[in-house]
Amino acid sequence: MSASRLGPDVAVGDDLPVLAQVATLRTSVAYAGASGDLNPLHYDPAVAAEVSPTGNVIAHGMYSMGLASRVVAGWAGGPDRVARLEVRFTRPWPLGSEATFGGTVKEVADDRVVVGMWGKDADGKAMLRGTAVLRRRLSAGDGGGTLD
Repeated sequence: MSASRLGPDVAVGDDLPVLAQVATLRTSVAYAGASGDLNPLHYDPAVAAEVSPTGNVIAHGMYSMGLASRVVAGWAGGPDRVARLEVRFTRPWPLGSEATFGGTVKEVADDRVVVGMWGKDADGKAMLRGTAVLRRRLSAGDGGGTLD
């Protein structure tokens, strides 16, 4: 786990690192198996041609949420720092295309940091928007510790 970046120097407007990822058939099938979401829209071109909003296979929305969560949790110092995570999916992510995920600090308080999260498609259009509330201090039940 990386060190927390939620110390005294965190400020509104700070940008989180950006993660770039290409959605592939391999990542889609792996996610389907891990999650149990076996909707053929995410791996079968014939089905996707009939039902997909893009006419092609698309990545799982929750896979994109997981990538956005990875950015936030990694920056915060670990998943135990994430108190709440909410996202809204705004457009599908076609397989074979790259998306980027990141965030910006929106609020800093004594006990928490609020981050506006985003995911963008290859054209820079939003595919995911959300909010993460991060714990600045951990309680004994969260693994103990205080600000790093």
